[in-house]
Amino acid sequence: MADFELAQKDVALMEHALRLTSGFGPWPAGSMQRLLAKSRVRRFARHELVGVEAGEPWTFTIISGHVIVSRTPPRGPRAPVTLLGPGSLIGLVRLLENTQGMESPEPDQRVLYDFSACLDTTVVQMPTALILQFLDEQPALWRDMTVMLMKQHRQVLDTLLGAWMGSFSQRLASTLERLAMLYGSKEGSVIKIGLRITQEDLAALLQVTRQSVNKALRKLAESGAIGLNYNSISVLDLKVLRSHSSAVL
Repeated sequence: MADFELAQKDVALMEHALRLTSGFGPWPAGSMQRLLAKSRVRRFARHELVGVEAGEPWTFTIISGHVIVSRTPPRGPRAPVTLLGPGSLIGLVRLLENTQGMESPEPDQRVLYDFSACLDTTVVQMPTALILQFLDEQPALWRDMTVMLMKQHRQVLDTLLGAWMGSFSQRLASTLERLAMLYGSKEGSVIKIGLRITQEDLAALLQVTRQSVNKALRKLAESGAIGLNYNSISVLDLKVLRSHSSAVL
């Protein structure tokens, strides 16, 4: 009985999480129930691998927590590129390439992406092939899924541009601004970033040392732009933070 109740709770949790997304929200009940029957809730500890673009294709929707997306080129080191939070969809794009008749590169020429938990993270794991089958059966659903993926792509692109353009201090300020906009909650004039991100995580995303991040964060705090607590950051003055991200040095 306990296992049955747990399974029912997981199904309810999965449907609730998917219905909150624009891509799965409009799905008819029948299709949703068929998808849920083949899906499951997965829970990952900090730094545990959630998935990789190799082997059996799976798609993930983040229920809670955050996932670091890392990129491994054919010849080069693995490097983190962005951070995704609740409601984000992971793993569907690779299969879309093949459905559009794109020529797949040789295995040794492919850029591979993997996804690891930034902190304790819960996801819905779904078979990608089944998602594509349902979308093809009901083409009207493609529009909502496409819009969702495009918005997510825009967010990732904005984050990447902020993380790689300008001096390091500008890039850090821009990254914190984006995290505040995506995952922040306002408490008066303060924006609390709803993400327990460590200095090591920021250093990995920005490809610098933890010591460099620590020094730059203290300068931002001294300017009144941010407040620092254990594994958490609050934006105290968004205008000041933006002045750091756009400063001409």
